[in-house]
Amino acid sequence: MPASPECRPVHALLTPQELSRAEALAACEVHLARRFRPWRLLRRAVPREAREGFAALLAWHELARELAALPAGFERRRSLEELGHELDRALREDARSPVGRALSFSVRRHELSEEFLRRPLLERRREEHLATFETREALLGHARALCAPEARLYLAVLSETRPRAATLADACALALQLTHGLAQLGPDLARGTLNLAMDELLRAGVELAELAPDAPRLRPSPALTRVLAAELTHVREQFARGWELCALLGPVRGRALAFVLRWNAATLAALEARGLDALRGPPPAGGLRFAACLAASAWTTAPPSLA
Repeated sequence: MPASPECRPVHALLTPQELSRAEALAACEVHLARRFRPWRLLRRAVPREAREGFAALLAWHELARELAALPAGFERRRSLEELGHELDRALREDARSPVGRALSFSVRRHELSEEFLRRPLLERRREEHLATFETREALLGHARALCAPEARLYLAVLSETRPRAATLADACALALQLTHGLAQLGPDLARGTLNLAMDELLRAGVELAELAPDAPRLRPSPALTRVLAAELTHVREQFARGWELCALLGPVRGRALAFVLRWNAATLAALEARGLDALRGPPPAGGLRFAACLAASAWTTAPPSLA
């Protein structure tokens, strides 16, 4: 007899298992290698004493993103609820899953903020009731709630406490979050979520029927293209504001961050190259982009031309 939805495991990383800390971390790294292509490269740039904490945090947030991308409904709610329960258990050192055990150790070792761990999860659960954003300020507030706490946690694991680093990390994180929103515009629309500000769409004269979840995914109208072009400019401004963090982090960690930023900035360039047709979903990112970003980041932490 098949398991009922209530009994079916939410995710392998959340399935209760009797694992040692090392085994839990290994499970997180395997998941990262599958889900996050640059992980095997980036882990070498993280100082040895911070590597386990960084892997646990990244696996936790990648899992949260994966569960939050499920279609709205019972499975999504149940998955995020279980993630919240496992966070509770991790904070009281009673975690049962691979990701919970790995996170619990990192919380203790690096004294990670409970608020920063909880805030993105609360925002993802609130997304169930967020289909649109009336203003750009509301959209940015949502994006910051998702990404800024995560960035601050990575700084904590790296023992980076300079206020300037926190400010720059917030800008980098926001740039990455907004890039993801642009690249996923089509798939998010299909799920019933519009990651563009309604007031800007109405001012530009966009016909909202074009953005209905069940609308045919044709090339964007001239009015929508103008809105997307303005959004792309805003995102590039965030990249420019935060890129100094690469130099601040030093030659090794800074080059790793430069790679991540270049990889995502290249997504914007790819969207622009196909006429800002963001409704088709993320542009492909193959080996050529990987090699180009890797070579450029190995050479310098300086930003590319973001104009």
